[in-house]
Amino acid sequence: MTSIVESRGLERPASAASLRTPRWTAWHTGLVLLAVGAGLLTVWSVWTGSRSDYYASIALSMSKTWPDFFFGAIDPAGTVTLDKIPGSFWIPALFVKAFGFSTWTVVLPNALAAVGATVIVAVTAKRLLNPTAGLLAGAVVATTPILVAVARSNQPETFFVLGLSAVAWASAKALTRRSFGWLLAAGGFIALSFQTYMLEAWAVWPALAAAWLFTRAPWWRKLWQLGIAGVLSLAASLLWIIVVSLVPAGSRPYIGSTLGNSPWEMVFGYNGLGRFGEATADTTAYRSFTPPFSGDPGVFRLFNEQLAGQIAWLVPTALLAIVVLWVLRFPRPVTVLLGVWLVTFAAMFSAVAGMHQFYTAALAIPMALAIGLAFALARRRRVTWAQVSMLALAAVTALGIGFTYGGYSIAVAVAQAALAGIAIAVILRERLRGRGGHAAVAALAGAAMLLTPLVWSAVAIANPSSTNPVAGGVADVGMRGFAAPGGAGGLGGANPGGQGFPGQGTRGFRNGPGAGVTQGRPQGAPPANQGGFGGAGFGGSGDDTALIAYLREHSSGGEYLAATFGAQSAAGLIIASDGGSFLPIGGFNGADPVPTLERFQQLVADGDVRYVITTGRGGPSFGGQAGFGGQTGSGAILDWVEQSCTQPSDSPSSTLYECTGTATSGI
Repeated sequence: MTSIVESRGLERPASAASLRTPRWTAWHTGLVLLAVGAGLLTVWSVWTGSRSDYYASIALSMSKTWPDFFFGAIDPAGTVTLDKIPGSFWIPALFVKAFGFSTWTVVLPNALAAVGATVIVAVTAKRLLNPTAGLLAGAVVATTPILVAVARSNQPETFFVLGLSAVAWASAKALTRRSFGWLLAAGGFIALSFQTYMLEAWAVWPALAAAWLFTRAPWWRKLWQLGIAGVLSLAASLLWIIVVSLVPAGSRPYIGSTLGNSPWEMVFGYNGLGRFGEATADTTAYRSFTPPFSGDPGVFRLFNEQLAGQIAWLVPTALLAIVVLWVLRFPRPVTVLLGVWLVTFAAMFSAVAGMHQFYTAALAIPMALAIGLAFALARRRRVTWAQVSMLALAAVTALGIGFTYGGYSIAVAVAQAALAGIAIAVILRERLRGRGGHAAVAALAGAAMLLTPLVWSAVAIANPSSTNPVAGGVADVGMRGFAAPGGAGGLGGANPGGQGFPGQGTRGFRNGPGAGVTQGRPQGAPPANQGGFGGAGFGGSGDDTALIAYLREHSSGGEYLAATFGAQSAAGLIIASDGGSFLPIGGFNGADPVPTLERFQQLVADGDVRYVITTGRGGPSFGGQAGFGGQTGSGAILDWVEQSCTQPSDSPSSTLYECTGTATSGI
């Protein structure tokens, strides 16, 4: 008999007995095992993994004061903010405040967020259909390679994925119960996700709105409910921006990566229109930022060499799953939600000018729910063609991607195809015998769809990366043709214990034993922490320790121990000094007009800045405006320092300058 969930889109009411006597079932055991498995992939050995010193220093700085925490200050003195709303750093900053600074306190929260997303998606799919759907959907999330890779770093992506899983959970309740309250909750979770990754969160709204219009209710009611939910979600999304805008500029940090010190510009310009390259660029209104890690925009971008192994293994299967759900008449609102969500995000990632591979981790949520629900529904109704076609398509996709990459991926893809063949044979045998529903068959089918992404996820454990986390042991995919500014061989600076990135001409595409994996410092890359993206610019922790000891010994009690050029250079010093105050001239990449030359000279005159470290000037701009220079910006400050300040004879670094009040005479 068709269930209430399937026929009317409503949740099945629990019986009185089940309410009185909750019991442990195979579902609970499976959920625990799923969470443990996700934890092994994301949490295991994060304490010895790779971290971005830039983002780690932000968590450390934010842990120092509550204003720094709220604004997302790059430095403990609260001079300038990072280039995004700081929602993804609030939990890591609290971890640092509670447990002290270490690699695990800035990485573990992200890993736990991935585990949380896995569990929430599993629970959502189970409520929508059955335990098979829940466990398969959760397994898809847990084994999404790029999600595992980024969860093992401190890049700000995983909390966004966690937020999206909460959106899916609340949306499922809203649609199945036709509940306006849960619609408001879903909009609230979209607003919460906005605090972690800004405009990308709003891309869920078209799917949620379309799904709500498919629920059974009068049109006028659905429209006013959507209107109210949308307005409240918009207001909650903009809350941080509005509060920051109302605080006088002199009473808060400068808003990073902006021309006009405006949070509106940072969110909607730099992180919005600025991500679509020349098509939307307006250098007079906002900066642009297009990371060069994912190839050129296009219809088949998700299947290019930079992205295919990270996210594309199950994209065709997920699209087929939407068709299966529609044909089998799964509740229309849920099917529309997942279909529009999946297509919208895929189109967005295909169109944006430049991005990190890990942006695509957000696809894991709609993909997982679509696949889990479609396959479980097909098994429940004994629809053989749907089960077989999903298994076959996943196997064909694995073979295509595996042979493209070569190395171990070929063997794994062939093994997956063999498993798919076995699973298909078992399903066909079930059909002939008129039997079905065995859990072992569903488990076999799950393995036959997830083997290649699982292996790529597991390989990520042995190949940590912080600047551009990717899975499968191909850490330099996407860097081909990119050379670091200033002639440096690549971006190897702030990656202690992890990979650097080679410069021009390095393919880094084939995987397998010893192939495509750049352990430690790659050939041609600068030494650790020297001149690369995110490094402090010195020869290592010993040099940093000696320099910091010197600065503290000679400090005159000013606000800053020293000034550096760019937040990348300040990051390592902030960490090495356990939250010492270093002025990051120019913000993220040296391009922010903070401080101006006049303001910097005043800081020197007031004794707040005595020492200046010139290493790190000219940081990367990744295709946006020049990262360094200008008549009144970082370049002018550097020229003034080199002309007006002196190098101490007992300095531990050849790049250290001492500026005194006399140096400001004539300003």
